[in-house]
Amino acid sequence: MKQYIDFDRVFQDFLKYTFSPYGQEYLKRLVENEPKDDEYEYLNEIYEIQVTLGLPVFHRLDDIRPILEKTKNYSVLLPEEIFKIKDFLVFVEDAKKVVPSSRYKLSYYLSKLGNYSSIIEEIDRIFDSDGNIKDNASKNLSVIRKEIKRHQLEIKQRIEKFISKNSKYLQEQLYTRRNGRYVFLIRSGARGNLEGIVHGTSNTGATLFFEPKEFIALNDKYEILLSEEKIEIDKILRGITSKIHDRYGNLMNDIEIVGFFDSLYARAKYAYENKAIVVKPEGKYLKLVNARHPLIPKDIVVPISIDLPVDKKGLIITGPNTGGKTVTLKTIALFIFMAQHAMPILADHGTRIPDFQLYLDIGDSQDVVENLSTFSSHMVRIIDAIKNADENSLVIIDELGSGTDPFEGSALAISIIEYLIEKNIKFVITTHLTNVKLFAMERDDIITASMEFDLETLRPTYRLLLNTPGASHAFEISERLGLPKEIVAKAKQHISKDHLKIENLIKGLNSKVSELESKKLELEKTLGEYERLRKEYERKYNVLKMKKIEELDNELREMYKEFRNAKKELQNALFSAKTKNESLIKKRLKNIEEKENTIQEIDSRIETMKYPEVEGEIDVGKYVRLKDGTTVGKVIEKRGENKFLVDFNGLKIEVKKNKLVQVDVQVDKQTHDVSESVHLVSFSPLKSNEIDLRGMTVEEALDVVDKFIDDLVLSDFSSGYIIHGKGTGSLASNIWNFLRNDKRVKSYRFGRPSEGGVGVTVVEV
Repeated sequence: MKQYIDFDRVFQDFLKYTFSPYGQEYLKRLVENEPKDDEYEYLNEIYEIQVTLGLPVFHRLDDIRPILEKTKNYSVLLPEEIFKIKDFLVFVEDAKKVVPSSRYKLSYYLSKLGNYSSIIEEIDRIFDSDGNIKDNASKNLSVIRKEIKRHQLEIKQRIEKFISKNSKYLQEQLYTRRNGRYVFLIRSGARGNLEGIVHGTSNTGATLFFEPKEFIALNDKYEILLSEEKIEIDKILRGITSKIHDRYGNLMNDIEIVGFFDSLYARAKYAYENKAIVVKPEGKYLKLVNARHPLIPKDIVVPISIDLPVDKKGLIITGPNTGGKTVTLKTIALFIFMAQHAMPILADHGTRIPDFQLYLDIGDSQDVVENLSTFSSHMVRIIDAIKNADENSLVIIDELGSGTDPFEGSALAISIIEYLIEKNIKFVITTHLTNVKLFAMERDDIITASMEFDLETLRPTYRLLLNTPGASHAFEISERLGLPKEIVAKAKQHISKDHLKIENLIKGLNSKVSELESKKLELEKTLGEYERLRKEYERKYNVLKMKKIEELDNELREMYKEFRNAKKELQNALFSAKTKNESLIKKRLKNIEEKENTIQEIDSRIETMKYPEVEGEIDVGKYVRLKDGTTVGKVIEKRGENKFLVDFNGLKIEVKKNKLVQVDVQVDKQTHDVSESVHLVSFSPLKSNEIDLRGMTVEEALDVVDKFIDDLVLSDFSSGYIIHGKGTGSLASNIWNFLRNDKRVKSYRFGRPSEGGVGVTVVEV
């Protein structure tokens, strides 16, 4: 089937986006098998990450499986092979960081990858960036290489001395190495003047490669050192090879995970760059919205839209032979096949793909081997479809009834369509036979469509017009291709008046439908522009609203600070005041407290305006705030039926569902750090309604909180401020658990931004 819908050419585009042989292998297997249970969900998740954050660019990975097989045979890996293993291990560590949040299922899937940080560190400790083994790869190697360097220096000094002393015997004042030993180039006639060993001669025999007697011991020592170095390097390589072999099973398992991830990565990249969507096949509803065949260049492709609801039996497409009917069928079949194998398709949202078994007869190939004509080869495939298709199938036939006598072809085509309808088998069929068009037009359970033809330019537009039959336009096309006009005119005389009348009616109908379709497209374009402007206005309005709210919020916080400072001064004055001034100070204090409460109420309303309450079921990923509170947090985990773990700006607290309301967050939340402690003091034996627990253990803090609640109850204060900071959230969580079960406590909440935010808990007694 794949060869009839050009799938192999499309598939090559997907392979280009992979970064490993494992991903390519997975995609090739995927084409022959069904996707994993959660594959569509994984694919949507990684596409979301690509759109919102962008996926990293990974360098190409080599296939490490042959290298791993070597470790099974206890072969020592070469440095370049170890580096290929390291590339894979580094990728595994990087892949685990691609998914930004644990709310993604893909995060859990990638968490199955092994931890190879220790092996990576070991390889980095042994090798430099060029793949050379470092001197300090082992203590023994360090000692050996130091000795080698010392010995090389000694050899160099002896070489310089020998050349200086025996220059008259040298062919050139140079030295070289033969068979691992330092030798000099001496004239053949000088052999009797020097003691040593000849290791060879030049091609002419004029030069001897000569090892002086005094260099024999030096060379022997040097060879021993190099041998010791090789043995130590082999020991080091054997050690790292053994560690890699120990993880053989993990690595082979991770190769499978990486292959699947690579395939997801490639499909997400393809979807993003080609504006494709992921559609999971389900049901029996076929709907394509602005589908674009991927092999047609973007600048000339004409999108097609198809709507074949469940209550319709099939779709019959008519129109001229050069109008794009076959491409339309191939697009339908290709997209169904791709969607069934979890591959993104070039269409718009709203597209629905049925979960159908496909049966195809597309193309006009003769079967030379079987000596079948065009008509016979078509019928062989059609018969196969009729015998095997059922109500869960979709039969796609190109030019049904063609290749034989038009009258017999029409009769066969209509009978085949009736059989498919009787067996409740869905179909999409193209034809240019008039009788088949008329048959389709008379039935309510068949949708007719045609390929648009521009009568002014006498060219097809390749647009598909639903709910209208198409004319063949054989005369117009022939004339455009160069057939003499007189032949076309005579041809029209040979056609029956009824047939000509039908064709003219169809042409007129198509012209009106085409005009309506153009107006519809213009209207959709206008509506789209209106929607874009509406969203842009809404965005600008929200930005401006937030800006004004922030300005007002800042002003209120400044006022709050001023009142708080004035209150402190009055408190201090009150403690040291004489009796005659006490009532006046208390009066002023009361006035300040009233204004302070008013500011706090306004501040609370501002916070509510920032994030208005919305209807909807609270779930993971939603933004919420506490009832009677203002601080906005994000639900990160559901705990049981009625509890959620909420992240309030880094502070994670477990809260009952009935204590939360969902809010609308339309712009980035502004976080307010605690710039200074909140000190609110009132005249009572309790000099401050604030405690600072930062730095205390949970046990110490709860003792202090217990006493603080007692003092609050006995004081003139109705509320107090518990400063616990943000930290890990453990201290705040334990304090909230304590307050939740304390009957002395009327309510508690996080502080407003002006009170210290989530680093402070405000308790009312």
